[in-house]
Parts: sequence; structure tokens; C-alpha cells
Amino acid sequence: MAETVLLVYDIIKLSVEVANSVTEYLQNVKDAPRIVRNINQEVYTLTGVLENLRASLEYEEVSASKASIMNTLNNCADTLCELKKLVAPEGVDDLEFSSPSPRKARNTYCSFVPRNENRPISPFHMPHTDVNSNMASLMQGQISREYPVIHRDQHTLNMNQQLIPLRTATPSPAPSRKRSAMSLTARLKWPLFQQPKARELLNQLERQRSLLSLAIEADNTMNLSSINHSVREIEATLDDGEKRRILGWLKPNIDMYEFHNEQHDKQEDETCEWITNSQGWKQWLDGGSSEPGGYRRFIWIYGIPGAGKTVLASFLIDNIAAHCLATGYSYYYCHNERNQEETTSLLRWVVGDLSRQIDRFIPKELEQMNESGNYDWRRLLDCLLVITRQFQRLGRRVYLVVDAVDESRKPRGRLLDVLIKIGTDPSFEHVSLLMTSRDEQDIRDAMIDIESAGGLLPTIEDRNSAYTIDSSTPYTAITMSNGDVMQAIEKYVKKQVIRNVRFKTWPAEFRERVEKELARNARGMFRWVACQIDLLERIYLERDKVLEALSNLPETLFDTYARIIESIPPEERAFARTALALICSNTSNIKSADVLVQASLHNVRHGAMHKYDIDMLKRILGCLVKITDLKKKPITIFRRDDEGFPFQKASLAHYTVREFLFAKSKSDGDPRPAGEFALSDTDIRKLEMQVVFNGLQQWDGKFQPPRCPTRYEEHCLEMSDSALRGDRRNLIVRYQSVWDSVVPCLIPGRVHVKSLRNEKLRRRFAKWRKLCAFEDMSAGTQASNMSSIHTGRRTRRETGVLASLILLRWPEFAQKYVQNPDFENLAPGVKQAIWRDEFLIDPLIDDSFPRTFVKGEPMTLLRLCVLWKRLDFLELFINAGANFVHEPDIVFLALKNPYSEDDNDGSITGQLLKMLLERGADPNPAGYIYTPLQDAVHHLEESWVQNLLIECRDANLMGDPGGEHPYGSNTDRQWHKQHPLEICRTTKPQWQESDAMEEQIKKSRKQIELLLTQYGARLPLRPPPPPSAIINLCD
Repeated sequence: MAETVLLVYDIIKLSVEVANSVTEYLQNVKDAPRIVRNINQEVYTLTGVLENLRASLEYEEVSASKASIMNTLNNCADTLCELKKLVAPEGVDDLEFSSPSPRKARNTYCSFVPRNENRPISPFHMPHTDVNSNMASLMQGQISREYPVIHRDQHTLNMNQQLIPLRTATPSPAPSRKRSAMSLTARLKWPLFQQPKARELLNQLERQRSLLSLAIEADNTMNLSSINHSVREIEATLDDGEKRRILGWLKPNIDMYEFHNEQHDKQEDETCEWITNSQGWKQWLDGGSSEPGGYRRFIWIYGIPGAGKTVLASFLIDNIAAHCLATGYSYYYCHNERNQEETTSLLRWVVGDLSRQIDRFIPKELEQMNESGNYDWRRLLDCLLVITRQFQRLGRRVYLVVDAVDESRKPRGRLLDVLIKIGTDPSFEHVSLLMTSRDEQDIRDAMIDIESAGGLLPTIEDRNSAYTIDSSTPYTAITMSNGDVMQAIEKYVKKQVIRNVRFKTWPAEFRERVEKELARNARGMFRWVACQIDLLERIYLERDKVLEALSNLPETLFDTYARIIESIPPEERAFARTALALICSNTSNIKSADVLVQASLHNVRHGAMHKYDIDMLKRILGCLVKITDLKKKPITIFRRDDEGFPFQKASLAHYTVREFLFAKSKSDGDPRPAGEFALSDTDIRKLEMQVVFNGLQQWDGKFQPPRCPTRYEEHCLEMSDSALRGDRRNLIVRYQSVWDSVVPCLIPGRVHVKSLRNEKLRRRFAKWRKLCAFEDMSAGTQASNMSSIHTGRRTRRETGVLASLILLRWPEFAQKYVQNPDFENLAPGVKQAIWRDEFLIDPLIDDSFPRTFVKGEPMTLLRLCVLWKRLDFLELFINAGANFVHEPDIVFLALKNPYSEDDNDGSITGQLLKMLLERGADPNPAGYIYTPLQDAVHHLEESWVQNLLIECRDANLMGDPGGEHPYGSNTDRQWHKQHPLEICRTTKPQWQESDAMEEQIKKSRKQIELLLTQYGARLPLRPPPPPSAIINLCD
């Protein structure tokens, strides 16, 4: 088999040499005989057949038909050698062509490339490598002859700079007569003496090509039969319901159909047909061509920003759907707003989409992936191969279109590897792939790597030259900077000007002048034209200004966007900047344009808010944004009566708008291109949080439960709840402006908290539900010395905020709050009142709350910290001036639940007890049935006992037999009446889980007894038993 593969490879090389020789003959000999052109076409066709044969030999099992074609291949090699001699240049020894072996034949012509030193160097040029090691990539593709390649220096991706004109290969000087030129004798020789022989050789070549085609067809029939037999082994056995479930699991959280419809609506007649009318497009639909200038099955369309690549992709998708009757095709639009590396999402969508087109065909690999619950892109690629081969078994090709690869988040290496594998690997030979992108460096490098594997150069063509340089690559690259696109832009400009209602007031001559100026300066950018028309619409009534604008048109998209922003009136800029920032955000989650308008009023004067609506938004921002209708009502949590309301969504009109807003300055000290509208990710995050928390503050203060929050209020509630989680909490604490917006929203009893009036709503807002646990003490319950400084409020504002922070477990915010000058400057008496202020907490509201007390038990900030063991908060409050003068039983609270899930060894309880005692807590509260020391000894916790003894200095403390239980229990334990030494010797602690702990218990008893003895513990003397009475029986 290896010998056959090498022979085929050598014959392919020979066919290329013959094709080059014939092509050069046609270029040098005017009015060459038609038979020569027929030979040229037949050699190209033969090359494609040989390529298919080579792929079949390399990647499939050897069959009898392949073993029998050796004679045909040898005959083919002899015929090609004879044909080559017919067009040999003068002065070449015929002996060089006499050998029938293709291994001895060599091309005497030099590559027909520009010879001048100043010619542009192909970006695809790489050193030639060992061709025998790269046969799999030989002749798999070629840059289109119709559309030239843009070199890396052709244009810059920085849209602040002027576009550099297109540079293409220049015609070479006349070839050297010594090697290539045909003399007059040679020109006359053909018609008279060579045509009969050429006709004979052509007939032989046609017969040999037919024999090879029949052999390949027979072998493919056997392979399809084998595939049909193996389908049962690779398809999962599932019922329809299980298939639907798996496909539902597989589908990413995007809708390509809806996105495609949006792009379809942007198509303009006669602006995209330039590619579908080409012969190369038909070749691509048929599986690609290996002919010079033919389209390979892998097409890469690239161009500058704003060139219309996405709209073109949507047009081609529609064309493909019509060609294949919507079966056997899929597409995927990458988008920067998703802010993700798109490989897995792409494969999930395409695999699911194609599966649905063939009765939900589910490979076993996909079923196994579903069972594991993980998306693995390698396994998904295997599933794609299995599904596309199922289409092949049914006699169909598969067509894939992937748009805007450059909008996938970097690094994009994995995505490019997958696309290149699909586009060039012989296992995907039945798949035609088209991708679009900008000509970015990482994408260009990945495409170069394909060619460097074979040491091949792409096609380069100068449309103004008669010379074409053909060479094979495994894909076809088409630049959007070509003459057909320029003509399409002219048509686009004309249609846009004619259909514009405002421009109808202009005279025909004036409209024609506008059309010419716009088309002439467009530089291949449809997007640029759309923006200029938007600018002209704003001044269309003043023709002098229109003429001035035409004479000073911006060169780049960035310049255009800057002019649009400059045209916004000063009083509307705050609204415009907020709107653009929220639209640019990947996390704002604004579901409809009406909510965006309300959110954008953040910095607008109160008296001017009424004039802003969706139409106003569109008028102010113009072509920077697009407003589209939503086909489905946005998902909502609260039920409202606006079900029939037509909803719209606002988004950036083009990716370049975001790039403009985020663009850095050209050099240090220079302003950024967007000026005051310039954005950064941090700016957006800060603004988002200010908007939603200020929105919560604007809720109606007379809120009644029957009224549902508006959509904007619901948005603020949802996004603020999200902001209270994760890394945004740190950002809130870091930036004072955001912090100031959040503080008022943490006051318990605010309207947005009251709106969560049932358990279903509370479950939806995990953070705000925690604040629902806070309740004011009922009138008359609070102590007389706890009067509130706020009329009508039962607890102080500061108390409520700090209690909310404990509920939210947000010590960083609490630290900033108690260190804030507003809190530090409070009078000492007010501060003490804050620590004594009582309130209620319902621990059943949230599952994360410890169940250490019951609802209705009066709480203070200090008690809550102790019962929930919030040492971080307790330390903050103590440092802020809190004390335990009014908390006599605080030590008992610390010992109430000594062991928990977070403190199974009692270490946190020990730290808490030490903190309380060091800060002045009473170690021996009076009036209780037992003392904290007795409790600590009962648990055999050495550190607890030591801390208590350090403060109380009395190891003989015992409770009051007539006292109360510290927790209100009626349970009377034996150790309550025992001396600490007796408790130490007899107690069985809670942490005694098994007999294996016996040694540790003995050790603890010994150490605690030693401590007690050191601090003077002595067992009380027991009174002697009463003397026994003597009974006189006589008496």
C-alpha cells in the first residue's frame, strides 16, 4: 500500500508540473491550439481524481480494486511524461523526459513568480519541508483566483489609522529566454507536427482518468456499505423521549436561529451575490475542487471591521439552506457579548442541530457524555464526525458556517484547531466548512501553520495583471477587500439614500452627489456607510452642513463614532453614557429596552426624566445601538397585567462600538478616543451597582403588598441580590460611591424587602430573604431607656444596618461602616444605645441561620454575635466601643451551644469565651442554678476552665440551688449541685464518642483537676451522719 501511495503522490507532482508547463505555454504562445487548452483542463481534472485516490489509499483499508490500479497509474505516468515533452522549452535535452518513471521527471520551468525584489511577500510563505511527511495536506486547497489575498501589511486593525490601499502581486518581468521563452520555430512547430500526437495522448489520459474514477467509485460503494453496517454499533438505543431529553441537555443557552434572523433582516439585495454567482461557490457546495483557482471545501472569508462579514455569512447560510433543502447544514455565530471561548458551545449547538435533522440520531458517545453530565469538546468532536458520516451514508454532504471567529474570547487556539481539523482532515472530507473573521494575528498564524505543514504557497492574483500565480493550500481564503465588494457598497449606498424618507426632499442631483462621495470614501466598510447616513440624517435640512460633512468625512469607524458622541447635546450625555455602559456590560442582564431607559436615568435631572423613552434612546445614540423586537416576553418573577406589551431589546449595533468605547489612548497623556464616554470593566461594574441600589431607594415609600414592583424595580432587586454575592462585595466596599448607594438599602423594613411577601419570592432572592428575618420589637417591649432617635421606628438605623450585615455575613462592610466618620462621630450615649437596642430575628427564614434560639427571643447585636459565634463582628463592635455592662449573662450565651458543625471540637467557643472575659464580661453571673465554671468543667474543656479561672480566681464556685436555669429549662442535672472537683471526676463529656477516647478523657480530667487545685479548689466537708436513735423495746 505504501508503494502505491508514493506512486500516486509522484504522479500528482508530475501532473502539477505538466499543468504548469502547459499554462506557461499558453501564456507565451498567442492563439495556441485548442487541443492544448483541452489538455490543460484534463490534467487539472486528473489531479483531483488522483487526490481522491491518495486520500482513499492513506485513510482506508486496502481493497482489491486499489491493488488492481497499479497498471493504470504507470500508464498515466507515461502519458504525462509524453505530454510534458510536447511543451518543453527550447534547449532542453529530450533525454531528460525519456524516462517513463515519474521519479526521474523534473520540471525545467522556474516558478512563475514576480522576479522583482520589491514584490510583496506572501504571508503564507514558509520553508519547504519534507513532502513525503506531509502527503495528507498536499493539494487539499488553494486560495481563490478570483479574490486576492490581503497581506499582513495591507491594512491595520487600529481603526484610528487610515486604511492602507490594497497591495497585490505585481507582474513579473518577461521570463528568461534561456529557460522559458518559445522561439518562432517552436511556435510554428505545434500546429504542423504535434497536434495528432497531442490528441492521441489526450485520449489516453481521458481513458486512464475514467478507469481511476471507476475504481474510486467502486471502493466508495464498499465503504458506504461498511458504514451502513456499523451504524447499529455507534447509535444509542433510545426512545424518542430520551433523545429529546439528551438534546435538551446538550443545547447551549443560546438561540442561533433567532440571531440568524436578526442578521437576515440586514441583508440588502445585490450586495452579497458576488460570491454565490462565482464558479468557486458551486465547487464548494459540491465538495470543493483541487483545480488551480478552484474553491476548496474549507473557505476562510476575512476582512476589516465593518466590512459586512456577518451579513454576508447570513446570506450564504440562506443560500446553503436552499441548496440542501435545510437538511445537512448548521451554523454558529460567535459573539463578544458571550465573553467565552466558543469551542464547546459551538460543538454543542452544531451536534444538536444536525442530530435533529436526521430523526434525532444520538451517538453512543453522546449518551455516555450525558450520563457523566460533563461537556467534553473532544468527545463532542467525535460525535460530530459520527453524525456527519450518517449524512454521508444517506448520500448528503454537510455544510457548516462559523461566523466571527475573532469574537471568541482569547486564547482561541482550541477553537481554531477544531475548525482546521474539520476543514482539512480527510476524516471530515464529506463536510464543507466556511468561516469568517477579521485578519487577526493568531488566526493568520493558525492558517499559516496549515500551509507550512506542506511547504506550499497560496494563490496570489493581481486583478489588474494578466499573470496569476497558482499554488495549492488546503483552504480557500477570500478577502472582503475586493472589487466585487466595492461594487456591492455602491449599490448599498444608492439603496440607502433612495429609501431614506428624509433624503427624498433633496434634488436628484444632490442625492447623486451624496451617493458618490459616500461610496468613494467607504473603503470597503458597509458599517461606515450606515454611520455616515445616520449623521447626515441629523442635519439633512441644512444642505450647507451636509456639504461640509461630505467634504470632511471621517476616515475610520473610530472617527465616525467620535463625531456621533460629539453631536449629543450636553444635557443628554449623562443618559447616553449610562445607556452605552449598561449595553456594553456582560453582566447587567437588562432584559428589555424599557428597563434600560429607566436604568439610564441614574444621573439625569429629576425634572427631565419624563422626556426619555425608547425612541429618545434611539435618536440620541443613533447608529451606535440597534433596537430589535423581542419575540418572547422577558422572563419575570412578579405577575403583572402587561402581558400584551410589545417588548424590545437594545444592543450595540456593531462590535466595533465596544472596541471604540474601551480603546486606550495612543500614548501616555493623550485622551482616549471615546473621551468622557470611555469605559473600562471596573467603570461598568461600579455603574451597574450604583444604578441598581439607587433604583431600590427610589421605590415608592407607600408600597402596599398588592402592588407589584415594576420591571425596572424587579431588575434592581434581582441584580442587587446578585451583587451581594461573590467578588462584587469587595468592589462595593472598595469604592465609596458604590458603598454610599448600598448602605440605605440595608436598613431593615425597606420597601424592596417587604415586597418579598411569600416563601416563593424569598427563595428567588437568596440574599434579600435573609433581611426578612429581622423584625422590630413590638411597642412597649423595648426597655424604657431604649427610645429610638427615629420617630416611628422601633430600632435605630445603625442597629438595623449592622444587624443586616450580620445576617448577610459581611464583616468587611461592617468594618467600614463602624469606621466611617458618620458612625465614629456619634455621641457615646447614642453608641451605647445602639449596642443595647433590641430586635427580633426569625431563624427559620433561612436554612443557613444557626438554630441557637427561638423566634420571639429579644436580641441585641452583641447577643446575636455570641449566639451565632460571629467572632469577626464581635471584635469589630468591641473595638467600636461596645461593652457587656448590660449583658450580664453573655458568658452563659457563649456556652449555650458549645459544639456545632462549624465548631465540632469547641475551639471557636473557647476563643469566644476568652474574648468575652478579656473584654469585661462577668465570669460568674449571680442568681443561676449553676456557674459557667461548673459548665466548663462538665465539658472537660481545659481552655474554657482556665479562661474562667483567670478572671474569677475562685475554683470553688457553685450555683444558687434556688436560682434559675440560664436558658430557662426545667431540667435539673446532678452536676448542677456538684463541686467542680466532683464534676471533673465523674462527668462524661459530649465529645466522648467511643471507648478509644478514654485515654484523652483521663488526661483531660487530670489536667483540669490540677488547674482547679492550683486555684484553691477544695471539696466541701460533708456533715457527719446523724447518730442512730436507740429504741427501748420496753418503752
